[in-house]
Amino acid sequence: MNTLYCACCGQPFHRSSPRGPAPLYCSRDCRRQIEVRRRVWASLALAERVPAAPRVTPAPRGAGGFHQGGMTWERASA
Repeated sequence: MNTLYCACCGQPFHRSSPRGPAPLYCSRDCRRQIEVRRRVWASLALAERVPAAPRVTPAPRGAGGFHQGGMTWERASA
């Protein structure tokens, strides 16, 4: 089986040597194009996995240094 099909563009091409693993791409340009696509896909996948930063609501005007944070309640021993 000497005729292979490029994994990038789908064009048929002939294997230049029967030695080693079969090439996936017909040219150096296709190989570079797939490398670029992989980098873009990896960055998009990373951007989807990283959650957005939580929104912080500002204190109302005139509140001064008083910050209404969440109160922590501790259970008293009976």
